[in-house]
Amino acid sequence: MADRGDIIGKVVDATNDSPVGFATIALARPDSSVLNGVTADENGVFLLKNVQPGTYLVRITILGYDTRYLPNVSMPTEATTTDLGVIRLASSVQNLNEVVVRAEKTMVVSDIDKKIVNIGKDLLATSNNVSELLEKVPSVSLDENGNPMVRGKGSVVVLIDGKPSTLYGNDVATVLQSFPAELIERIEVMTTPSAKYEGEGASGVIDIITKKTKIVGTSGSLRGTLGTRNNNNGSAYLSYKTNKWAVRASGSVRNQIWYYRRTLDRQNFLGDTTTYYSQRETGSNGDMDLFGRVGINYDFTEKSSIGLTVNYSHNKDVDKSENTNQTLSDEGTLLEQFDRFSKGTTFNDNINVNLDYRKLFAKERQVFTISANYSNGVSDGESEFDQRSDFPNLVRRQRNLRDNNRHEAVLDADYTWPITPTSTLEVGAKTRMRRSHDDNAFYTFDQEQESFLFNESVSNVFGFEEYTHTGYTSFTQKSDLWGIRAGLRLTDATQKIDQISRDQAFSTHFFYLVPSFAVTRKLDEETQVKVNYSRRVQRPSSDALNPFTDISDPRNIRSGNPNLKPEYVHKAEVGYSHYVEQGGWGPALFVDYSNNAITRIRTIDAAGISYQRYDNVGRELSYGFETDFSKKIGEKLKLNASGRVFRSEVVSLVAHIDNRIWSYSGNLNAFLDLPLSLRASAYVTYDGPRAIAQGTRPGVFVANMGLRRDFFDRKATLSVSVQDLFLSRIYKSKLNTETYTQNSLWQRTNRFAGVTFHYRFGRIAATGGEEG
Repeated sequence: MADRGDIIGKVVDATNDSPVGFATIALARPDSSVLNGVTADENGVFLLKNVQPGTYLVRITILGYDTRYLPNVSMPTEATTTDLGVIRLASSVQNLNEVVVRAEKTMVVSDIDKKIVNIGKDLLATSNNVSELLEKVPSVSLDENGNPMVRGKGSVVVLIDGKPSTLYGNDVATVLQSFPAELIERIEVMTTPSAKYEGEGASGVIDIITKKTKIVGTSGSLRGTLGTRNNNNGSAYLSYKTNKWAVRASGSVRNQIWYYRRTLDRQNFLGDTTTYYSQRETGSNGDMDLFGRVGINYDFTEKSSIGLTVNYSHNKDVDKSENTNQTLSDEGTLLEQFDRFSKGTTFNDNINVNLDYRKLFAKERQVFTISANYSNGVSDGESEFDQRSDFPNLVRRQRNLRDNNRHEAVLDADYTWPITPTSTLEVGAKTRMRRSHDDNAFYTFDQEQESFLFNESVSNVFGFEEYTHTGYTSFTQKSDLWGIRAGLRLTDATQKIDQISRDQAFSTHFFYLVPSFAVTRKLDEETQVKVNYSRRVQRPSSDALNPFTDISDPRNIRSGNPNLKPEYVHKAEVGYSHYVEQGGWGPALFVDYSNNAITRIRTIDAAGISYQRYDNVGRELSYGFETDFSKKIGEKLKLNASGRVFRSEVVSLVAHIDNRIWSYSGNLNAFLDLPLSLRASAYVTYDGPRAIAQGTRPGVFVANMGLRRDFFDRKATLSVSVQDLFLSRIYKSKLNTETYTQNSLWQRTNRFAGVTFHYRFGRIAATGGEEG
């Protein structure tokens, strides 16, 4: 085939020159009979390979844009490559009053080092916020506190539009629960992240990409949910665009009340005889969240633009609980007993400002972006504890006052240079500053003075600063069959720890390299195999370093450890993917190895009091098989699923830990068209048992169901959903050591049932498929 050549090009939006990923490019004869076809990658770049000399018609199609025809495309006999350059697509809705795009996006798209999960109507109809979206994404699950896990492990870096989610608030779970689902265009999951991303995130990186305004005109949506036990939420989204300006505004409010129960049973082998401690707790947790976002973009020219985004969030958290504590001797004698009642309120406010500038150079092939981001967060709280007992020495009242202030600033710049139509060099630098000041004050009620007195021994004022400077380079080469991406990131980080109340301060400095490598081999246009490797470095967080002693549960005391060291993780996988319009699958073999792993360690004293703190325990190893799967069965049924079988090991000779276990996990999303234009959905997941530092965690099963119907020419959707259908979301742990054994349980005791109404108006379209 020496006389054949390749046709290359790049597809962009005509209004702002942003890449139009995953467009369909067809190669046809002049009479329009199709000979070949490919799909552009996420950057809009495509390659038609092994084209015979001649004259052709090239057709480019994607939902939301006018079909573009390129006639008289010539492949000369003497040429090896015909470069069509940048091809601009015009919006298909610029001259329409309203349009509703009815096709559903392909859910999963595989890139060299990531999986891209498009958020179509099915996922959106069954999810009110980003947290509910994430638990339906392959490889991702949530722990009992709502924090994301990748392949069953925490320590995940969550980004929003490539920027740390911590800029939106200190608690990731609260940020994800507050962020409306309809703002999300896609979710990118990186189990072996490239060097383009910071080295944090021992388990991986999740990048949540929000929608951008690409269509001239006005569009938006309104959404409201009424749920059981006053669990309600509402949100609104509005987008307006002219040729130069684009404005986006969104807001949401959420009210949620959860009820829970907690049990703990522990045998203590220290002391003269074995003792038995038990705790039974019930309580409620009420959240009220407000979220607002405004974004403005201005295009100076076709090649340069600037954008400003402001986010504000407010959270009010109200906790109430009561627990009964008993300690018995080996003979069954009651040694101590007390009831502890607690109530507390916490307020969190966070404001985030982001400024982005984008410039295209040199025939629109080179791109320079610079971004500045600042976030300020304040958290204030108060808790009171009333402990009652027939044992006079156990009667006490306590009060905890909390004051936390956070500041974070990020400045980063990236430059992308397509050296050739099939090779790209990326370089970038980032500077990040984080500061926090935590004041935790404990007071004990004095009966004689009839007032609360400051308890210095368990109070703490803690200051933390972190300065991180990073630079990276990444090279990507794509041919007709092969794709290679190799990169290296250098990180210089300094952490300053100031135990202000103890007048102790010190700093630590880290300098390390984070390499990454990925190679893919196409078997055909829809099928590829890949091999990935990435090194990660998990630095200890400020919460883990803070030595504050939390005595809110006096028999289970928690504290941080200012002597923690970073955790180094090696991640590798070999994968296969085959995705077409009717479905596909992406199996992979993976292995994760870390030394100096950061985890919580629990010790116990002779009085039966446990002390839990973070520590570097030894090595963690996880390896196994994982796959996602999607399939359309006829015109009525669509299935999306993922699962894995894996081995997890936690070993530490110093801490006398050796836990090894085989496990399996999986989830299934099913969507079924029913009579009367109804569409049913079912979601089930099982997160299997896994090894933890001092024991195991049994599996967790969850089932959700929903039913929806579209109205008003599919501009409105009414849906009914039930979450935790069988009240099976129960988190347990079993710990076994030489000095104690412990079994614990935590469960939310109320299922959620709700009715949601979602209305979309204006020009509802986006690159790649449906936006609503």
